[in-house]
Amino acid sequence: MADEDAEIVALIDNELDKDATARLLTRLATDEALRKRYEALREARAPIAGAFDALIEKAPLSRLRAALPPESAPPAALRPFARTAFRDIAAGVVGFLLGAGAAAFVALSVAPSGGQRDWRSAVEEYVNLYTKESFSPLHPDAALQVIELSAVGARVGAKLTPEAVALPGLRFTVAFMLAYKGKPLAAIALVDAQGEPVMLCIIDNHAPDAPLRSERRGELSLANWSRGGRGYLVIGRMPEDEAVELAGMLKERI
Repeated sequence: MADEDAEIVALIDNELDKDATARLLTRLATDEALRKRYEALREARAPIAGAFDALIEKAPLSRLRAALPPESAPPAALRPFARTAFRDIAAGVVGFLLGAGAAAFVALSVAPSGGQRDWRSAVEEYVNLYTKESFSPLHPDAALQVIELSAVGARVGAKLTPEAVALPGLRFTVAFMLAYKGKPLAAIALVDAQGEPVMLCIIDNHAPDAPLRSERRGELSLANWSRGGRGYLVIGRMPEDEAVELAGMLKERI
């Protein structure tokens, strides 16, 4: 399984050659166990790949330290190194990230400690961490796009295809799973020509139907609606009317 995992990870990172990619995609299309393994590895890697650098800069250090087991704390004799850069400290947190699950870390480590919040607020918190470098390096081919969208769509009960999520001026980069209060939350990341991320998020939360509405939160515009027991959200650094226009297109297709 180790060699197989290595090959899957290489596919996720776009490091397989053309022939190896074709062989593995063929297997993924027919081997359910292998596909589940692919999804698990994808979920574990995608949030870190997209957000880890930003989390290093903005993650709540005190809460991360508190989450580490006591034996991981530096001994008193090492206190003179307290001024070490957070990037060095983060190396000691990696075990915690992998053990707890990357998706849970992204969702929980940026969550506010109090106050009213809903799933849109949780999405807003992590989208604020993404930069132009978070997703723009990813260039999945058509076959991989189908696999990713089909996998996350199945988790939230939505039929997702590259054509359904296509938006003018934006390029699909990755689809991965998160969760909010135990409810599956699909995240689809697209980028504009400058690499600026625009997210389509879908949560299976049994919400009542609600019309399209929009709001502005800091640098982010949000446009959301509910239908068929699912909540939908388009969010990104763009004018609010643009977010509404994109959401309107998606609302007609998914």
